Amino acid sequence: MKPQRSIIMPHELILTAIAIPVVLVNRAQQTVTYANEGAHTLLNKLFNTKRGVSYPNIKIILHDHILSEDESHVTTFETRLPLHGKKADLWLEVTVTTMIWDSDRHSVVTLTDISERKTKELDMIQSLEKEKSLHEMKSHFISMASHEFKTPLTAISSTIDLLETKLQMDNLLDQFYRHNISKISSEIFKLNTMLDEILTLSTIVSNNIEVKQQPVDVQQVITDIKYQYFSERKDERELDVKISGMPRTVYADKNQLSKIFTNLVGNAFKYSAGNPQLKLQYLKHKLVIKVADNGMGIPAADMPYLFNSFYRGSNVAAIEGTGLGLSIVKDFVERNNGTIFVESQEHKGTVFTIEFKYTPETAAFA
Repeated sequence: MKPQRSIIMPHELILTAIAIPVVLVNRAQQTVTYANEGAHTLLNKLFNTKRGVSYPNIKIILHDHILSEDESHVTTFETRLPLHGKKADLWLEVTVTTMIWDSDRHSVVTLTDISERKTKELDMIQSLEKEKSLHEMKSHFISMASHEFKTPLTAISSTIDLLETKLQMDNLLDQFYRHNISKISSEIFKLNTMLDEILTLSTIVSNNIEVKQQPVDVQQVITDIKYQYFSERKDERELDVKISGMPRTVYADKNQLSKIFTNLVGNAFKYSAGNPQLKLQYLKHKLVIKVADNGMGIPAADMPYLFNSFYRGSNVAAIEGTGLGLSIVKDFVERNNGTIFVESQEHKGTVFTIEFKYTPETAAFA
């Protein structure tokens, strides 16, 4: 009489061929129907059991995850379990699939060891947290230091104003005093401008900047900055403003627009000898602003880095500046849903072009 051979079920052949640990659980009987070799190795590592894979072991892995009654349902989750006898944990990605076999409901549980990946993720998160903390400390220090510098500068500026007034009242304000007081005031203005740029950049980098968008009359913004910053210049140069098309409002932050145009026009005066031009072109669907000068231009090698923080062109070393203005300009333009690009040729001038779409209300009248 031949010895009776044990019957190998089809699912056993399939599960045995799978490389990752797989366990088949009979839901009604709450038993483990089958576990492949990978599952035995993994669970022995977790629970130090020589008696094979048991249902209580699987319950520990599944925690409180509810096994679905839907045959098409697949549940995937990650779990962290302590390794038996070691001060270490094992991360598993668990996938549970429901199936019907021999009229019984079964769950196919696959267990993937993702410990290496999770360790790298956790290390990366910790590094990012440290970097974030250091970045916040640096931003806080820059902000605090800049404010501390502005306080004495304000006091110096006020004292200079009082001194100038007193000299004028006593009829002592001759050319010598006028020249030197003007020089001090100019240097104070430069320092304040630099500190404002550093504070603005610090706010941008820390993502604490607030954008208060509203319908803005850009023509009025240009008029205001022209009068406030670029009128009655000692070199008698003027900002030449040209307007075409039907004026309409754009939806933007008015203060940020003012800083954008002040910086671009200021650069046009700084890097050229003639009168800068600012053109407002009210087209059908958008407003196009062009700020142009006939100055030294930008070398082609510098163009890709023009909007980087602290970057200055290779041909402007003798001219004062921080290299922050254009990076702030680009950030403000983009925060207000605009676009900016530049065209320049060395010794022939530069043109900055900014485009803003109209507000929905004004676009309807196009």
